[in-house]
Amino acid sequence: MGPLMTRIGRKARIARRHGAADVARALARKAVRLPLLLAFGADRWHLRGYHTTAYMKAAVAFARDVPLELDVVAEVGCGLGEILTRVPARRRLGYDIDRGVIASARFLQRFTRSAAEFTVGSFEELAGAEPEVIDLLVVTGWFHYMPDDWIKDRLRDLLAAKRVRYILVDEFPHQRGRIEPLMDLFGVQVERRRDWQDDKSLFLYRCDA
Repeated sequence: MGPLMTRIGRKARIARRHGAADVARALARKAVRLPLLLAFGADRWHLRGYHTTAYMKAAVAFARDVPLELDVVAEVGCGLGEILTRVPARRRLGYDIDRGVIASARFLQRFTRSAAEFTVGSFEELAGAEPEVIDLLVVTGWFHYMPDDWIKDRLRDLLAAKRVRYILVDEFPHQRGRIEPLMDLFGVQVERRRDWQDDKSLFLYRCDA
């Protein structure tokens, strides 16, 4: 079996596991969102949506299982809000450095009941935002690409400015053993889960214990 057929076979297996209904939803959303992302100049990576992305489903389930009634949830690198808008909280803050994707998220919000607040920015903007307490901070899908010192500096500055109760992060299999020691500097690991599709690990840390 050649590389092309191997990829097709893998995509078919993933589609079967997600189910026909979720695959249909994903395709319909892509048809609507592709021209929108192109119009706003956003990265096409954001077409990878919730319904056919296991780590996003796992992150939402993980967030819903946090042993705390969530008042404020923030996500840095929120994209279109595929995770953020599905987490139950009184206030949801989304940050992304891609101006096009934030513009797209705000546009899509006109047609949904999501109450998320989307802002262009990253950790620095979150540190300067108004809520003094963040019940859950979500940083998945990109955090593990950043250098160790960058991660430590951003978390140190944020935790100096805000009380952050829980942080949800992930890492790829080839990076195993890297994210945990970094996060151990700032909190206590509560639980670890695995994403079956990309074989990522997701970690929930408590940072105000």
